[in-house]
Amino acid sequence: MASTLVFGEKITVLAALGFIVREFTLDSSTLDGTDVLDGTLDGVDISPYVQSLSINRGRSDAFSSFRSGTCSIVLNNNDRRFDPINQSSPYWDATTNKSGVAPRRRFEVLSGTTSLFTGRITDIDVEYSFDLSTVTIIAADDFVLIANAFTGDAFTPSVELSGTRVTNILDRPEINFPSTRNIDAGVASLGAYQVTANTNAGGYLQRVAQAEQGLFFCAANGDLTFTDRVSSVFATSVATFADDGTGIKYQGIDTIYDQKFLFNRVQATVEGGLVQAVDDATSQTEFGIATLSLDNLLLGSDADALTLATQLVDTYKDPQYRFDNIRLMVSALSDPNRDSVLALEMGDVITVTRTFATGTPASVSDDYGVERIVHQITPDRHIVTLGLYVADLVFSLILDDVTFGVLDADNALT
Repeated sequence: MASTLVFGEKITVLAALGFIVREFTLDSSTLDGTDVLDGTLDGVDISPYVQSLSINRGRSDAFSSFRSGTCSIVLNNNDRRFDPINQSSPYWDATTNKSGVAPRRRFEVLSGTTSLFTGRITDIDVEYSFDLSTVTIIAADDFVLIANAFTGDAFTPSVELSGTRVTNILDRPEINFPSTRNIDAGVASLGAYQVTANTNAGGYLQRVAQAEQGLFFCAANGDLTFTDRVSSVFATSVATFADDGTGIKYQGIDTIYDQKFLFNRVQATVEGGLVQAVDDATSQTEFGIATLSLDNLLLGSDADALTLATQLVDTYKDPQYRFDNIRLMVSALSDPNRDSVLALEMGDVITVTRTFATGTPASVSDDYGVERIVHQITPDRHIVTLGLYVADLVFSLILDDVTFGVLDADNALT
């Protein structure tokens, strides 16, 4: 059964540690419509043994690729039930003479009915101290499968949209990615460039995301997700966080104002193409030249590379004062606010407001995309840290609206 934290939040940890069940048997008198041809490994609820767990999903910044999400959980193992060599464990299968506590078994963490993490066990570390014992189980989402997948012989894909390229790579017989997917169609047209033999699938698909300027990650529910640039540009805020009572309350906030994302010259080159360079002279005069170079892009033409370079210069020509992380004690939030926080996914847009006791302006408010989600859960608290990137949104034109009723750089007819 689920473990209930001090503030009433119910955390469930399911791990496929048991035996094969519900295996289809021809002419069986017990068929009930739930049997599976090769059987299935039902998730065992190990929540009562959890001492602490942490989840880390996302990327470090807007110019980094998404990493495989990970979950680390510490379990009480005083009765040795999670020891893989214990033949008296309830998870020991006498038929196969193997423990169900094994790598690559499915693993899921939920708060109520909301998935916080879905993946597979990668490590099982047993620690004994006299008669006491704990087990640390580490799991990774299915990005770890892509990271270890490679193409076979060299091949040349057709000119196609980025979403189609993602699907075609995942469907190749040597990849055969098993997880459920949520793949946008894409906006960027990719060129017919040869994919060399033994190309890492994960690295290649991140190049597709780079060309699209979209996001490529495993969602909390296990879906492999690819979002195109339109999804982020035309997104709307799904939650508001504030310290003045006008939104969901947060515990702390970090800001950044530095040169890390200052680029006033962008050089973009497609495979076999010419360098497409875009400069912002005003920024270069004030800050000096700061160059971002993007090589071997999968975009279909030099013109597409020039468009991307122009967009990136416009976004990063000036240093930005921005919020980087916000921390929330979600276990202390109301049920609706907690549900709003836990439902957030990579790329979701949120509004963040910070007020100040002195100085001007008295408050700062802006829209941000979510690029990292970190959970720290113990019996007495659940802390969530959201990593943020600046959301470069385009708003639909609304006639006669004070804010959105005038055409400018941020309004579009849709």
